[in-house]
Amino acid sequence: DPLWSRGLGDVYKRQVLIFSVLLLGSCDKEVEGCTDINATNYNSEATIDDGSCIVIGCTDPNAINYNPDAVEDSGNCLFTLVGSWEGVSWIQNGNNIIQNFDEFSVHCYSDCTWISYTHPLNWNGNNYANYRGTYLLNSNHTKCSFTTTHFNFNDSNGWVDNGPPIRTALYNMVITHSSYSGSLISSTDTTLNSLDFSYYRVE
Repeated sequence: DPLWSRGLGDVYKRQVLIFSVLLLGSCDKEVEGCTDINATNYNSEATIDDGSCIVIGCTDPNAINYNPDAVEDSGNCLFTLVGSWEGVSWIQNGNNIIQNFDEFSVHCYSDCTWISYTHPLNWNGNNYANYRGTYLLNSNHTKCSFTTTHFNFNDSNGWVDNGPPIRTALYNMVITHSSYSGSLISSTDTTLNSLDFSYYRVE
C-alpha cells in the first residue's frame, strides 16, 4: 500500500531528525570558568564553575560588612563602635590629660548613645565625672560626631541635663575591631583647639 509506505517513511524521517538534533545537542561542549556574577573574573559563558572566582570584599569576620565569599580584601571593612572601650590617650590642647585619671572608659550602644566613666586622681573618695550623649558615624565610618548632653558629678544631683548640648564635636576616625582613634575637625566648644584620642576594646 503506497499510502501506508509513505506514512512509515514520514515516521522514519521524523525519528532521524530527532536523533540528529539529540546527537548535535550532545556535542555541545561544557565551558569551565567562574559562574559567580559578583566575581571580577565572571565568565557569562561558563556552565561549570571551576573554583577560580575572585571575589573582592571585606575578609575580616569581625566587620559589619564581612563577605564570607571574598578571597581578596577590598580594604573597606567597616567596624562598629558598639561595646566597651578603655582610654589610651586623650590629648586635649596639647596635654594628655588621661594620665590624671585612674578610670577613663566609654561604652557605645547600638542606638547611637554613649556613656563615659572617668575618675580623676585628684578627686577624693568615690567621686567621678561621668558624661553621656549621642554619636553619629558617616557611611564609610571615617568621621564621627559626638554630642555631650548630660553630666553626673556624683554630687547628689544625679544626671543633669544642661539644656542645650554641652558640646558637639566632629572627628576624623580610624576604627578597627580592637581599637579606635580620633582627631578633632571642629567643635562647638570654643576652648577646644585640638583633641586627639585613642581607645582599645575591652568588651
